[in-house]
Amino acid sequence: MKNKLLVLVTVAVGMLIASGSMFAHHSDAVFNHEHITTITGTVTKHMFINPHDRIYLTVEEGDGIVEEWIVTGGPPSAMRRLGWHSKMFQPGEQLTVSGHQYKDGRRIIIRMKILRANGDEVPLGGAAGARFYREFMAKYGDGKDASRFSELGKKKQ
Repeated sequence: MKNKLLVLVTVAVGMLIASGSMFAHHSDAVFNHEHITTITGTVTKHMFINPHDRIYLTVEEGDGIVEEWIVTGGPPSAMRRLGWHSKMFQPGEQLTVSGHQYKDGRRIIIRMKILRANGDEVPLGGAAGARFYREFMAKYGDGKDASRFSELGKKKQ
């Protein structure tokens, strides 16, 4: 009886250890944390849905080529506490977003700072992205290492 119980407990513990990745949150390792990309573009839609809200922007990258970018961020439940809502960003609105782009070059950026066309900064609160932005700027900003920054898109006059 003791042997059966020991086997059962051992199997149960082994299954819990093996399934640990099921309970883990996904990693942000896909983003290039050594570079900040700033994009200026026009909102085409805002999806305020789980697990993370998404803002879709069209960005003129140069030579008149317009590409769609996806700006991702926090869960709607956390953003609601900062005053965010489903109508926060409207199609046609211009935004400037700074953040880390996917390492593989896909046009997906995790937001660290958002500015509206009038210069108002959109509240990100204590979100990790806002903290990472401040730390990154303290380390590399003010001309310390310009190679770590790139800008795409044109601001409307």
